[in-house]
Amino acid sequence: MSRKKINHWLRLSVLVVPLTFAVPAMAAQNKQPRQGFLGEPRARSGPTVSLQQAIDIALQENGGRVLSAQSRGGKSGQSPRHHIRLLLDGGRVLNLVVDDRGRLQKTR
Repeated sequence: MSRKKINHWLRLSVLVVPLTFAVPAMAAQNKQPRQGFLGEPRARSGPTVSLQQAIDIALQENGGRVLSAQSRGGKSGQSPRHHIRLLLDGGRVLNLVVDDRGRLQKTR
């Protein structure tokens, strides 16, 4: 082998060999249980969005006037969802759903 190839392989091994020890060590530190599709659902922790907070979120995003607002779900493992109807300028009615984390979704 030429001296150039030997230097190339030496440099490469200096970079690769430490990684072979570092990656398994880092993986061992991250031994947290994973939740996949077959895992049992975890109980949600943290605050959920109230109906009034959901109304505020909907009005901030779209403006208009509230026609109706109600919470649905929240029983038997379902997260509560807030259904809100807004009257926009021009007479258009907008139906929105705000989930327990405050994410807004437009419906028909």
